[in-house]
Amino acid sequence: MVAPGVFRFNEPLRILVVDDFAPFRESLCRFFLDYESMVIVGEAADGEAAIELAFRLAPHVIIMDVQMPRTSGIEATRRIKRFLPGVHVIGVSTQDDTVIKESMKAVGSSHFVTKECAHTLPHVIATMTGRPLPQDDFADGAP
Repeated sequence: MVAPGVFRFNEPLRILVVDDFAPFRESLCRFFLDYESMVIVGEAADGEAAIELAFRLAPHVIIMDVQMPRTSGIEATRRIKRFLPGVHVIGVSTQDDTVIKESMKAVGSSHFVTKECAHTLPHVIATMTGRPLPQDDFADGAP
């Protein structure tokens, strides 16, 4: 297995989706089915599960909800990045709040998007990882 944050260009990017709101999480997972260069390797509903799955699945990218029960996305990101510094974490929230963005940045997140802009995630991921989206990848809509 390739180390977290390290990928081979001929293999899909491995993505973990973390959000306590199941309809959003499921919609996001379906949305990524249109992208052959990216694959959802797991889903978590809270920060504790995110930490466990990150260590077990070694994703390249984690899409992390900021506000969740048990352990927040901020705390989960801090703990994950301590041991998996190469993984890219993208914070997501319904709130476009400077304090939330700065809190996620302070613990090591690579980027932040509001949930209403979730349709931009494939392009954000491509830019962050330096791996352009192939011509075959496309999006029909937003999660």
